[in-house]
Amino acid sequence: MSKSLKKMVEEQMQSGELELPVFNQVALDLQRMKNEDDVQLNQIIVAIMTDPALAAQILKVANSSFYGGLKEVSTIQQAVIRLGLEQVANIALMSAQAAAHDAQLKTLKERMPDLWEHAYVSALGARWLAREAGMRDRAEEAFLAGLLHDVGELVLLKILDARANDDDIPPLTDALINEALEALHPELGHRLMTTWELPGIYADVAKNHHQADLAEADALQAIVRLVDSGCAKVGIGRNADDQLALAMLPEADILDLSEIQLAEFEVVLEDVRSQAATLF
Repeated sequence: MSKSLKKMVEEQMQSGELELPVFNQVALDLQRMKNEDDVQLNQIIVAIMTDPALAAQILKVANSSFYGGLKEVSTIQQAVIRLGLEQVANIALMSAQAAAHDAQLKTLKERMPDLWEHAYVSALGARWLAREAGMRDRAEEAFLAGLLHDVGELVLLKILDARANDDDIPPLTDALINEALEALHPELGHRLMTTWELPGIYADVAKNHHQADLAEADALQAIVRLVDSGCAKVGIGRNADDQLALAMLPEADILDLSEIQLAEFEVVLEDVRSQAATLF
């Protein structure tokens, strides 16, 4: 092999050829609209209708089993009224990211559903933790941080998929893929979110969520780290570990969460996991 895996990844990142449809324009427009006081319902509907796949997904969610017993909605206007702009905007983000979780190479394609499940559960789990920890004003920050904290793993899998037939790439064994993901995904996630020009808090979470030390003042980092551990406890993600004691983790102490709250958190993660299988 003439070059290191890290060097090859670096070249692919710099080439500008890597396409990650995580943030499409409609998703960005809806995120902007939800923060505007004077946004009109018609503006939201027009934005959604420019993306037929998103429109179909929003209708699907509005008619999901959670709303069983209510009248079926058949228009985007009815769906937006039922769900609210905040949830519609978040569905747009998650739907766009779900579309990015695909690969041509079988060994990588098989990893994508689990990677997406982890992102989805982390987003909703992080929002729940923020609210439970008395930080409702940061719940949407926590949602986005949870959704994107491991996006570096998606970047790496996309790069490996694009370069799988190169002479520079050895056989992609599970051990090699796992080692590469562990070593490279924090920096790749940080770089991608910096390129997207997202607020620095999200890039910092992506880069530092596996660091040994945690600053007590960094509540958002604590939320993401705890949701990562919660996912591992219930068997979601690469590092499943049902022996984890969430109450013993420093993140639980920083967020001042009780054992009862943490037990409820595990139930929430299991429920969200079931949602992920039906909605996307």
